[in-house]
This record gives sequence, structure tokens and C-alpha cells, in this order.
Amino acid sequence: MREDAVAPVIAAMLILAIGVTFFAAWNAYYVPSMKAQSEITHLNDVETGVLRFSSDIETASSLKKTLRLSEQIPLGGGEFTFDPVKSGGTIRVLEGNEGYLRLTITNGTSPSITNLLHLTNYSYEPVNNFWQDQGYQWSYGNVNVTKGKLATPLQYASMDDVTYGITGTLFDLDMVSSSGDPAKCSGMNVYAVNITPAYGHTIASGNGNGMLALESTVTGQQFQNSTSLTVSINPDLPEGFRNELWESINERVNESLACGNVHAFPDTPDLEIQLVFDPIPNMTLNRRITEISIGAN
Repeated sequence: MREDAVAPVIAAMLILAIGVTFFAAWNAYYVPSMKAQSEITHLNDVETGVLRFSSDIETASSLKKTLRLSEQIPLGGGEFTFDPVKSGGTIRVLEGNEGYLRLTITNGTSPSITNLLHLTNYSYEPVNNFWQDQGYQWSYGNVNVTKGKLATPLQYASMDDVTYGITGTLFDLDMVSSSGDPAKCSGMNVYAVNITPAYGHTIASGNGNGMLALESTVTGQQFQNSTSLTVSINPDLPEGFRNELWESINERVNESLACGNVHAFPDTPDLEIQLVFDPIPNMTLNRRITEISIGAN
């Protein structure tokens, strides 16, 4: 065999080997690295959207008026110029518990009127993630980072450090002084918040953009000649949230006791407060519930 014929063959084989090595390195290192980096950016955007929507819920709970707020959540990510394949994700809105607070209003002639108030929760779960299966969950006013069944607070070192700031917006009392006797009260405004899933809009999935949205409305009802108001906390709530809510409710109740005709019933069990009103002057309760509906689209 002539040497000048062998040389081109060897050169071609070397070029082929270099090309194969390059594409192997491209697929084994560069592509996964770029997709992981793109996925990290995507999850940062998800985190921002989830945190902003958490603030939206607290805003709606605090303002107690009719409004609509929404935040965009990118469901999928991981794409880049040379590989447009994306991961996916799912947003879910679920009923959080059997009710966190119970309000009972009584008067001398009608049956007791009871309202059970709820808190929903929402979550983002990744599908075919190119980095880590990191998700997010909003529960009891706190955002957790999740991975499978594990969860840890996003903004706190541990669950013991979570402050549950939303508890200060869920219940409030406002007293109305009696015109005949300023030391007593003839009216009480009772404010509470009920957060529930939007009917028919509890899940969104895919690899495009999803949306978390809330609608807030206020319903009111007046109860004349009221004799008592009982506020009960669900004892099965997480301890931290339960304690913060109990402290917030007690603070509001103590302020109402400045009225000489309002008394805290002494024998009520733990996690329940009963306010009893003297028959004179007649007590009118105005119950105003902020109904917040949370949906995924």
C-alpha cells in the first residue's frame, strides 16, 4: 500500500475521532449543565411568583374589600438555544383543613348563627425537572420549599422561627360606643377572613405560563339584640400558627373589654373565647366576612 494513500485515511479518522469526542463531551457535560442552569433560573422565577402571591393574599386579608390580584407562574423551564426541550410543572389549590376558626353569634330569640372559616393552600410541583425536583407550597401564610414529602421554610431557618404574620389579618373587632353612655357599647363590628379554592380552577399544568389569581369580596350581615359572640380556634392547627392566631384574637378581645357592658365568659375551654353582652344597651353585631377565592389557570 502506498504511503501517500494511507495518510488521508488516518487524517480523516483523527478528525472523526475529534468530532465524536467533541459531541460526546457536548452531550455529557455542556448540554446538561446549560439545561440545569436554565432550570435554576426558571425555579427562581417560580419562587418570586409564589412569594408575591403570598403577599397578595395577606394584602387582600388586610384590606378587606373587593379586589382581584394575580401572579404569573412559569410552569416549565430548562430550555436554551441549542436544546429547546422544556420541563413542566403543576399548580394545585387545595382545601387546607376542616376550618381554622368558628364564629357563633347568639341572641335571646333566634337560634345561634355559626360560621366556619377556612384556609386553603397552593403548591407548585415540577415535572421532569432538569435540575432538582424542587417545589413550593404556601400553607398557613408561610411559603415552604418542598422536595418529595420533605418541606422546609423558604424565608426562615426552621419552622420554629416562622412568624405567621397573616394571623394578624384574619380576625378583628371594632366597637361602637353607645350614644346614651360613652362607657358602654351598642355595636360591634366583627371582621373575619375565609379563604377557599375557586370552583373549577384548582389545577393548572403544562410547560407554559400558569397563573395564580384571587378574588376578594366582602359579605355582611347584621344581628340585633345579640347576647354573645363565641370565637373558637381549631385545636388541630399547626402549633406555631395556632399560638399566633390565639394571641392575635386575645389582643382584639381585650380591647373590646374596655366597654363596660362586654364581658369575657370565665369558664370557656382553651382556644375558645366567649364575649357576653349586657341586655342594656342592646348590642348589634355587624359580621363582615372577607371571602377570598384562590384559583389556578
